[in-house]
Amino acid sequence: MSYFKAFSLIILAVLLSLNVWTQEKNVLKGIIISQKEEKAIQYANIRIKDSPYGTTSDENGKFEFSFPNQFSKDTLIISCIGYKRLVLPLSTLNLKQLQHFELEDSLILLNEVVAMAYDFIDALKWKTKKDDKSRLYLTFATREIQNAANFISILKETFGKDFKLKSNFIRWKKVKIPEVGDKITFVVAWFRCPYCPDPENITVTIDVMDKKDNSLVENPTYTKKLEKYFQNLLDKTFAQGVDYRQLESRDSITYLKKSTEPYTGQCYGYYENGQKGLRGAYVNGVRDGVWEYWYSNGQKKVEGKYKKGLKDGQWLYWYPSGQLRIKAFYKDNEMDGTNIWYHENGQKKKEAVFRNGVYIEKTEWDEKGNVIEIRNFLK
Repeated sequence: MSYFKAFSLIILAVLLSLNVWTQEKNVLKGIIISQKEEKAIQYANIRIKDSPYGTTSDENGKFEFSFPNQFSKDTLIISCIGYKRLVLPLSTLNLKQLQHFELEDSLILLNEVVAMAYDFIDALKWKTKKDDKSRLYLTFATREIQNAANFISILKETFGKDFKLKSNFIRWKKVKIPEVGDKITFVVAWFRCPYCPDPENITVTIDVMDKKDNSLVENPTYTKKLEKYFQNLLDKTFAQGVDYRQLESRDSITYLKKSTEPYTGQCYGYYENGQKGLRGAYVNGVRDGVWEYWYSNGQKKVEGKYKKGLKDGQWLYWYPSGQLRIKAFYKDNEMDGTNIWYHENGQKKKEAVFRNGVYIEKTEWDEKGNVIEIRNFLK
């Protein structure tokens, strides 16, 4: 009997050890692709930091390897010549699923010029670290990243929200521009400018391709046309003034951040989806002239005029549906004259008379047009 118990314990121990070994074994499967070109990357090196576990991607960018559970909280490193190294914790990965990893190109190196004009688009030859062959890109330098962001906002407004955005580039596919008859794909990338005097200066490149991925910038038929087209969009960026996020208020006066002079010029803002958010102007740090606001669906929200920082004249307010909500009149920032509110179905909701901001009288209606209250505040 004791022999049988001993034998059973040995078998149980073996089974438990096999079970533990099975539990400790993890398998990582994935595919490595180029972030910009969306193509498989061959022979990328995938490994767990400071361990013997890892592998390389095959001709289709795929890989698979196993590792013990003790490394499950360690760091995964993916690298390949010509691409930025990707480093991430293994604990963030769902090992039950096929992983997709995207690698960024290494910073593009300029090979023919050593200086660039600010905010002026030119077709320049570049090369990448992974390829000695040069290629023409529409290129410009700008003084700060916010200018590049403003340019991207104009592109979103022009080409719509069907884009792919990554950390340092944005891509539109199958869009049309007047200068090219067929639909095109273009990629806008940005990175620190290696040939500019200040560390905050940014380089922006634009690559335009036909449906066969041939460069249209390198095609003499389109080079100048594309330069002119995108320069007009860039000029539009600066014609609108500055993004409102570049401004700050101090004692009710608006300044450019880090500036000591009150701001005079245009101001605008955009939603993340590329829709306009606001547009207006400042004079000596206060709002002046027509200001417009929009909902994120593109519908006008508010339109009115400021005079030396105060609301003046007619102001219109809309519901997100586009139905007029309020028609108001202001004098020195106070309601003045007859002002009308509307239900969203278009029926009049309230009509009120003000005099220099003082409530004089009102009439209110329900959504069916029935009078529900008439009141005179002077009686």
